[in-house]
Amino acid sequence: MQKETEIKLRVSRDTLAALRDHPLLKKRNKSGWQRHELFNQYYDTPERDLAQARVALRLRRDGEQFIQTLKSRGQSVAGLSERNEWDWYLDKAKLDPKKLTDDCWPADLADLDKKALKPIFTTDFVREKAEIAWGRGK
Repeated sequence: MQKETEIKLRVSRDTLAALRDHPLLKKRNKSGWQRHELFNQYYDTPERDLAQARVALRLRRDGEQFIQTLKSRGQSVAGLSERNEWDWYLDKAKLDPKKLTDDCWPADLADLDKKALKPIFTTDFVREKAEIAWGRGK
């Protein structure tokens, strides 16, 4: 389990190009820009029990990797989104409910029949990212 803290920024293509060329970001860019095509399938029950509990369960394809992710109820802290997240790398594009143990599964969903989890919707997008070092952090 890891705690995910993120800020997401949406910018126009022109603004992104200007950011990439900005001397300060060029100097602090430790990873180079990376482009990922992500294909995501989100799961829930027909009654939307996970959505009501503010929990997300997803199966993602990133290149040749399949990643099952459970995200807990989040909170907003100083404008940042913060939540617990569990990732499992799978051999195939098939949800593995056995990974959803009491260690990660929300207590208020303990009685939920995980066999009732079905694909609900998909999101496919391209993510462009870079690791920017700032001070002693990143």
